[in-house]
Amino acid sequence: MLNVILKDGTIIEDTYQTVTEQLPQGDVLLTFEQLDLLPEITGKKAIFVTPDVALDQLPLDVDAFFIDFAGFNDGRGYSTATLLRRYGFEGELRAVGDIFKDVLNYLKRSGFDSFTVKEGKDIEDTAKGLQDFKVPYQKSLAVTDAHYQTGKA
Repeated sequence: MLNVILKDGTIIEDTYQTVTEQLPQGDVLLTFEQLDLLPEITGKKAIFVTPDVALDQLPLDVDAFFIDFAGFNDGRGYSTATLLRRYGFEGELRAVGDIFKDVLNYLKRSGFDSFTVKEGKDIEDTAKGLQDFKVPYQKSLAVTDAHYQTGKA
């Protein structure tokens, strides 16, 4: 199983399973094409969201959205997270794909709660990326109490 970094820097084991030949028990991660299986899931429900998925067709009554970053130069995942929060989604947003230390803080400020690190990267070192910036100067969805140009925390 993969490990996941939470926005506070804690590292946990991923409990979500994908559907292969039959529906697994427990927490399940579905693709957009598998949404018809939602009623059959007994554990937590998550949907894998790629940049080409129409967000207005996604059910918001799931536990998590796993938002795909196919490459570090593709920023559509940031917009997807922002839009899902604006639509009222309050569950977990997880960044998956090309995720590495330098982008964790930006992902957190965009509303992400957890991160699956790019394969081959040291997860403990990557988690340190959440500590790169201590004082936010601008408000965001995740940081509502910022002090523009004062530097006060």
